[in-house]
Amino acid sequence: MHSTVKGMVISMKHNIPVECLIDRSWNPRTKCWDGQTVGGTLIDFTAQSAEDNSGRLTTVGVVVLESGAIECVPVEFIKCITF
Repeated sequence: MHSTVKGMVISMKHNIPVECLIDRSWNPRTKCWDGQTVGGTLIDFTAQSAEDNSGRLTTVGVVVLESGAIECVPVEFIKCITF
């Protein structure tokens, strides 16, 4: 399977170390997202209902967090830390 994240083609034959923003909230004062940045391993991509509109699908990465928890994170909140 091949997917693209911010212009990069990624083969899911490998696990990819990432940082992702979880427990996000929009800060209107700073006009940016606040949350907790955690490390993890990107293991796959899928689609799920958008957080702001259940009728729209969005691409998410399936990430195994450092804690061992598995979380689906929208791709705009995932950053590859090595490539």
